[in-house]
Amino acid sequence: MTLLNFVSIVLIATMLTTASAQGGIASCCRKTSSRQFHRDLLKSYYVQEQPACPLQVVVFTTLKGKKICSDPTSLWTKTSMAYLDGKNWQMQKLTSQRSHH
Repeated sequence: MTLLNFVSIVLIATMLTTASAQGGIASCCRKTSSRQFHRDLLKSYYVQEQPACPLQVVVFTTLKGKKICSDPTSLWTKTSMAYLDGKNWQMQKLTSQRSHH
């Protein structure tokens, strides 16, 4: 094996390891789900961005750890994001009030 081949293999292995450690392409949503969960079952969300992944979607995580890939333009997605944002804001406010007393 030449030095160039060895260096190439090491670089590729490093890139793949880094990508998988950060969630990588394998964790990208490839399509959206039309399934809607009750908002009380949702824990959090994040926006999957391009170009890291092929689609821009909102990924919800349920209390049981299930991932739901949702269309960012749908009404359910927007209201669910607002619900979680409000829920998190209320929790931060309560935590802040408790720490001042």
